[in-house]
Amino acid sequence: RAKELADAGRPLPAIVVADRQWRGRGRRGRRWESDTPRGLWFTVAHGGWTAGVETLPLRAGLAVARALETVVPDVRVQVKWPNDLLIGGRKVGGILCERASGAALAGIGLNLDHREDQLPDVAPQATSLRLESGRRVGRGTVLPQVVDALATVWKRTAARIPADELVALNARSALGTGPLSVSGVVRDSSQGPRAVEGLAAEAVGMCADGSLEVRDCAGRRWRVIAGTVDSWS
Repeated sequence: RAKELADAGRPLPAIVVADRQWRGRGRRGRRWESDTPRGLWFTVAHGGWTAGVETLPLRAGLAVARALETVVPDVRVQVKWPNDLLIGGRKVGGILCERASGAALAGIGLNLDHREDQLPDVAPQATSLRLESGRRVGRGTVLPQVVDALATVWKRTAARIPADELVALNARSALGTGPLSVSGVVRDSSQGPRAVEGLAAEAVGMCADGSLEVRDCAGRRWRVIAGTVDSWS
């Protein structure tokens, strides 16, 4: 719906909130389980964003993490490159950003008031604010906080992640210092982009261009441009 507004040239910014989503999706076309009113599913369309959207998932992720902590201050929300929000290693939300007719779209899904038995089949990897805080969490409480936090991002259009935000992002990184498995597109200073599958590495840190720097077992550093990064198991 937000994309339709942008394509139709309607006045922006606009926020579209759904009670349920039957076709929710994440990165690379993956399905996002959101057929329930217990979460917050919404998209912000902003016409004033002149930069690319490569850094927007991380910048929006930082803003949303901070907003959630104002609602449930007893939890710590981490950012997992490239677009997930985690609490205690379990996913509480995700962000998908794209361009449409010159506008930037930020689609955000958050698990708010789910009990354990109301989470999707991937429950061992998912959580909700209710489960983590021990109290009910409603959309009416969370949405204004998140929208206000995102406004600070929209006002600070930049092609690269500002230095202060980058420091804060890396302080919240969910990847830690343990071994990782990297699959996707990487590059280094001497080569162009190349595809890797299951590259064993450790995280060095998120970068200002939105990529993730990792170091492989031989000590060689790579920038992960796109793909997935998971803890090695």
